[in-house]
Parts: sequence; structure tokens; C-alpha cells
Amino acid sequence: MTLTDDDVLAERNFAGLHRRLGGVPLYRIGLDPPPGMATEKDVLRHLDAGDKRLYELIEGTLVEKAMGFRESMIGTYVSRKVGDFVEKKKLGIVGGADGPFRLTAGVVRYPDVSFIPWSAIPKSMTSVERMTSLPPTFTVEVLSDSNTDAEIDLKLKQFFSKDCKLAWVIDPEKQTVRVYTSFPKFKKHDGDAVLDGGEVLAGFTLSLKDIFEAGELQRPE
Repeated sequence: MTLTDDDVLAERNFAGLHRRLGGVPLYRIGLDPPPGMATEKDVLRHLDAGDKRLYELIEGTLVEKAMGFRESMIGTYVSRKVGDFVEKKKLGIVGGADGPFRLTAGVVRYPDVSFIPWSAIPKSMTSVERMTSLPPTFTVEVLSDSNTDAEIDLKLKQFFSKDCKLAWVIDPEKQTVRVYTSFPKFKKHDGDAVLDGGEVLAGFTLSLKDIFEAGELQRPE
């Protein structure tokens, strides 16, 4: 593909940065500090602030993690089910939506659910840093209204470059789940499908029906 003059110019201005960030809504791009000037310290500073904001770090730019209560309910449910399985089998550790990963220098990401096996954790390690550099072997993303396809693609590409082996992308609106064992290939599931942990979490299963019901109000009768 041949770049036009406008394409070349866009790589040098905010339009180009916005495109590389995945075209996220502008209101999710942080200005404290200005785009291109942010560091990991700024991610933690906002995490500790009174209004606690979850900012991911991409190209020196803070991008607020898209959140919603329904997504939180689904993410919490999946995290609890994965966590119970991992704890019973003594397989490793599980993180939630506010656990930041340092994927490379200058790239910080928050998956909604993450799993790290004991085999990826040095035996000499006795605690986990606030922003871990450990590789997430399994990640889950629960889509919100403001997520873009390009944004999620970039995030998955970065996770799989860090030795991720399995990723679920849950879409509450479309009631589908995309399962990745590599990027960009995936298999889409819907209806009465049952997901499994593959080689990463052998024996673990979770039905789409249960996943999406977790985002609804289940009032006891």
C-alpha cells in the first residue's frame, strides 16, 4: 500500500496517534500529562487518586479503560469461576480488572481477568509488584460500548506477543465470545456453546448461557 501525503502527515500529528491507539473515543484519552508524555508513574498516580481512574499506557499516552456495571458483573463472575478452578487445582494466580500488566517498556494493560501459572512465576518471587511484568497466559476482555475493534485487536496483539496462550473476548451486546489461541485467528461462539480452558486450563469449562446471565439481574423468587 502506498501512503499518501495525508497519511504521512497523519503519522506526525494527533490524528495519527489516535489511529494507532485504535480510534478510541476522544473522551477516553487522558490529558494529564499530555499525550506522548505519560509514564508508568502516571498510571499508578491516577490509580491512587481520589477518583481512581484505570488508565492503560500506549505510546506515552493514557487511555482510560472502558468500564460499565454489566461488564463488571460478567468479568467478576468469570474471574470467580476461573479463580475457584485455579485454586482447587493449585495452578497459579488470578487477577481482576484493576491488575495492571507491564507488557513492554511503555505499554501497560488491564485485562478484565488474567491467569498466570506457577511455571511462569520465578520460585524466588514471594510477592507480586503493583504493576507486574509477569506474562499473562490467559486473559479475558469484556467489551463495553466504547471499545473499538482496532483497540481490542491492538491489545490482543500485545498480549500474545507477551506469551499469552488463550484469550476470550466477551461481547455482552451480541451475546458472543471470540476465543483466540493466537492472534489474529479466533473462533466465534454463541448460543448454547460451552467454552473450555484448552491446554492452559485443562478441564475448565464455562457455558455462554451462564456468562451472559451473570450480567443480568437474577432476583430470587
